Amino acid sequence: MIRLRFLAALFVMVSGSAFAQEMDEAPPPDDDVMAEHNEMVEEDPIDTSDVAISDAQADAEDAAPVEEVRSGTDPFEEPSETYMFLGLGYRHTWTPGFILGLFTDEYEKTNNPGFGLEFTYRKDNFDIITSAYYQRFAVHGAFRGLDDADTETEIIDSDLAAIFVGVDLLWGTDFTPWFSLQYGLGLGLGVVFGDMSRNEAYPDANGEFNGYSQCDGPGDPNGGGYCDAPPAGHYGFFDKWAQGGSVPNIYLRAAPHIALRFKPIHQVVIRVDGGFDVFSGFFFGGALAYGF
Repeated sequence: MIRLRFLAALFVMVSGSAFAQEMDEAPPPDDDVMAEHNEMVEEDPIDTSDVAISDAQADAEDAAPVEEVRSGTDPFEEPSETYMFLGLGYRHTWTPGFILGLFTDEYEKTNNPGFGLEFTYRKDNFDIITSAYYQRFAVHGAFRGLDDADTETEIIDSDLAAIFVGVDLLWGTDFTPWFSLQYGLGLGLGVVFGDMSRNEAYPDANGEFNGYSQCDGPGDPNGGGYCDAPPAGHYGFFDKWAQGGSVPNIYLRAAPHIALRFKPIHQVVIRVDGGFDVFSGFFFGGALAYGF
């Protein structure tokens, strides 16, 4: 058994030595074979361009800013973008006593509503608001001019009103996407309609107009120089400018004002504003508009 193992080991050693000697003695590949191999390598090189493009594209995608997706109700407004709104507005005007007191000794404070349609063109925090408004100018009370005698007191009864067309130019300062402060000027032109009457008045302890009542006619009731007869006394209606009177046929509006603008969602704007109309006094109001 030992002899057989020895013979097997000896055979393996002799076979391996002979194989190694054959490999060492094998001739190198001839030049034709090597040339053919080199041509195959040159004709079919490894293409790495796709890998380079893919890497560059991935780097560009990583460097590109992520576009923010906003909801359809987000109140945010893009710079240089145009926005348009259509809405309803309300404007309440009043003339306080300290203004009327500059021109009269006896007066009745005015307090009148107005309402209308508004169309807004908006870009970069600047609003151009075109509007058509109905505005009342009603008053009913005792009036007397500055430094006039008591006998010059008259009862003025007005149901005047006007239809205005105009434009408001409002600049704004945004504090948040949904809230801003606006400031600017309103301009308008109105056509006046309705009537205004004037009648002589006399002192009356039970009078409804600051202790005055309207005369029933010239000399009625008579006493103390009140209820004068024409032409000193006046009974009836004022004439319009077109008839040579003092009631205007047209009315101008020039009103610097400020506003608070609220935009709870992208499609809705709420404006609360106020200011001073140089021809009719202070005003306060607002508007509700829908964007499209």
